[in-house]
Amino acid sequence: MPIDYRSIQQVIQSNLPSIAKIRKQDSEVAHLVVQEFITDLVEFLNVGKIMNASQTNQTSIYILKYFPHFNLADLKLFFDKMKLGHYGKFYDSVDGQLILSRMEEYSQDRMNEYEQLRLAKHREEIKENPIGEGYHPDVIAAIKKAIGEKKAPEIEKVERIKTEGEVFTQRCIRQFDNLHSKFGIKNTSGRFLKLGDKVLGFTEFLERKFLNKKS
Repeated sequence: MPIDYRSIQQVIQSNLPSIAKIRKQDSEVAHLVVQEFITDLVEFLNVGKIMNASQTNQTSIYILKYFPHFNLADLKLFFDKMKLGHYGKFYDSVDGQLILSRMEEYSQDRMNEYEQLRLAKHREEIKENPIGEGYHPDVIAAIKKAIGEKKAPEIEKVERIKTEGEVFTQRCIRQFDNLHSKFGIKNTSGRFLKLGDKVLGFTEFLERKFLNKKS
């Protein structure tokens, strides 16, 4: 895979397979690929409080579950942006919740860019053939001559509807942040909540919410 993806537009136009397709062909390979990106980021940041193997594993599971539309170029660009501080600085720790929340930001940027590319393509198609298909070539020529070179109409931007998984993940992230401000455990390697006699990291919290949602 080329290593010079520097924009979301390049990523979208790369035509690389999505991680959902890779997972369908070989789930273990997909899992290992995502884990490798996470491990590489953690090693690069060199913060005091890092992710253990279990946290890395859980985070990769949620990435595969809630961001299946990402392709390999998406992962490369996203984690490069994380290293460059595009989504903020890392001070003393990095965890799954932080990675997933930043990935949600990237996903929103990607959706916006995809919509812009789609609209640009649609405007170009209208410009090339403003009267549509299905007419005899002579009729098309006559109509074009009659209407002249009119500017293609502006297409109103339609906001993409988020998937149920994306909405659920965003809601869980907000809930975890709110709870952490009240019940967060300080001086720990990562972000944890103490709810009664239970201590939950974000991945355990997300899994618990998911199980409650299913029941």
